[in-house]
Amino acid sequence: MKNIKGMLSVFLVCVLLGVILSIQFKTTQNVTDGANPIAKSKALLAELNNLESQKAQAKKDLAEIEGKIKQLEEEEADKDYHLRTLYNELEKYNMFLGYKEMEGSGVQIEIDEPEAEAIFDDGTSIVAYNYDYLLQIISSLNAANAEAISVNDIRYTSYSTLIAENNTLIFDDHVISTPIIVRAIGDPKELESNMTFRGGILDSMKRQLRLKVNITKKDNIVIPSLNKKTELKYVRPIDNLSD
Repeated sequence: MKNIKGMLSVFLVCVLLGVILSIQFKTTQNVTDGANPIAKSKALLAELNNLESQKAQAKKDLAEIEGKIKQLEEEEADKDYHLRTLYNELEKYNMFLGYKEMEGSGVQIEIDEPEAEAIFDDGTSIVAYNYDYLLQIISSLNAANAEAISVNDIRYTSYSTLIAENNTLIFDDHVISTPIIVRAIGDPKELESNMTFRGGILDSMKRQLRLKVNITKKDNIVIPSLNKKTELKYVRPIDNLSD
């Protein structure tokens, strides 16, 4: 009798395992559209690499075209003094607006999540949850006369936006992840001193949020140009000024 019960128990366990394996197989087939998961993963990786390669080539082609345009503009500007003056002014305004790649001395600030024991149990990103601190960093850099700022190699301008959504940071329609790298061009000493005083923004991020924060002075920092043009919809110049 005991043998029969034992055999019955083994039989039921085998049936249960068979049902579980069948469900798992069907689920895998549905997720991968019938393809082998490893093959599907490799195909997606290959597609991603291909897209990255196309993106890099497109950026290279764009840089070449912009270089040719710049050369033509300079050649035309050299033919006339007033045209050269206007061209120099245009270059200056393009730099202010973020349409030109810039380089110079400044600081680099690296921000990362705290050690594992300080992270929320539900996996919430401390950096994303307290994204207002990043806004304060940008404000402090501007107050220290930063001439150009980037966040994870995305140019910051007065039109930039930073929001947190679903535990993710979105900067100018780009999803950014930790570590967050903020770069700023300006007087390195002034920028650093404005960021590192006791009780300042970086000190608060270390002490209160226990974030990993590091600031470094750099002799040469490259700030990329904007990858989109800002269209003005509502403002217009005043042609006639009254007394």
